[in-house]
Amino acid sequence: MINRKASQYLTDNISTGNFRAFIWHATFLAVAKNFMDVDTVIPAMLIKSGGAAWHIGLLTTIMVGFARFSQLLFAPMISGAQTKKKHLLVGINLRILSLLGIAALFFFYITLSANMIILLIFVLVTIFSVSGAYANIAFTDILGKSVLKEKRKKFFSLKQVISSLGMFGSAVAVSYVLKLNSWPENYFWVFMLAGLFLLAASLGFWKISEVVSPDYKPVKYKFSHLWSELKNDKKLIFYLLSINVLGIGQGLMPFILLFAGNHDLEASKYVGNLLIAKTLGLIISGVYLYYNSKKVSYQKMLWLLLAVSLLYPVWAWIFSSNIWFYYMSFFLGGIFLTLYQITNNGVLLEISNTQNRALYTGIAGAGNVLPVLFPLLGGSLIALIGFHYFFGLYALITLTGIYFVYKMDCKK
Repeated sequence: MINRKASQYLTDNISTGNFRAFIWHATFLAVAKNFMDVDTVIPAMLIKSGGAAWHIGLLTTIMVGFARFSQLLFAPMISGAQTKKKHLLVGINLRILSLLGIAALFFFYITLSANMIILLIFVLVTIFSVSGAYANIAFTDILGKSVLKEKRKKFFSLKQVISSLGMFGSAVAVSYVLKLNSWPENYFWVFMLAGLFLLAASLGFWKISEVVSPDYKPVKYKFSHLWSELKNDKKLIFYLLSINVLGIGQGLMPFILLFAGNHDLEASKYVGNLLIAKTLGLIISGVYLYYNSKKVSYQKMLWLLLAVSLLYPVWAWIFSSNIWFYYMSFFLGGIFLTLYQITNNGVLLEISNTQNRALYTGIAGAGNVLPVLFPLLGGSLIALIGFHYFFGLYALITLTGIYFVYKMDCKK
């Protein structure tokens, strides 16, 4: 019987068992994700609670950028641990508690002031986001050493397919729950279900057999090691530059929702349908990449990611008064997210090794400078220059990714 705490050698049986455990987690996480969707549900929740444009920008910064930046703070501590599973479990359990906390917030909604509600939303979403970043360092390290290398790309693609299918079903469910109940009861049920599904997802992590080689000696990195790694690994530098300019697309969909409201389209009415459109994009692109995982290199995925990141806001931007073009933007946004998630994780695993993977994950998180700043400044920029120049600035920044993707030179 496989020791679920730690194993010394990565055998095919252990790799297969871990593969299934990770897929179990991915399946239930997929269902939970739409109930806590950072592009639709959470921003709409904040808007409905009285949040302004700058609130949206700040919250998006926390969810997309700050959480990843915090990985740099956690990486030295986690990299020095012999095993990483305990850190993984701490992180996911904090996420579960924060979701149940948001559900409790809406249960007591009518007894709280507007300012207190917005403050608590920020506190709980911050805990949710930062604990996810904490868990991700351990997750990446365990995945890299506990699933055979030749099965990783297949894992990411299959994970995306299963996740997308689960997300499609849950997108319909979220839409139903939001329409079935009135505010704020509908959001109580949305976040209660999100917490319960994430709890089910966490069971997969308990089944993981973390592989620790007999000759493995954990290295507790210091911040001084960051510069030496950046100096010596050019691929790491171009990887950071690529995820910076392409990563700002992750924080754009909440602003597209805000843009819809600027054109007499009440976005909160269409949240469920926009979620379904985004999920369809995730499913179709995920299925395609799964069946073509051996043919499509990370380099090709990066070029496609660049093209989609430029195209996906265009439909809503040009045809701003027609809700169907917002559906098109969110559909392409789903494709963008699939490509970004696979390339971001896959390329990181390829350029790192067992000794430096935790550090590289921390560097990658901290390297998300533009994804932090862009949504943070987004609300102010929109107020200052308007939506059209804001979208134009986004396109210009994304175009600089052409050079960085070219220099990445990923062969696998």
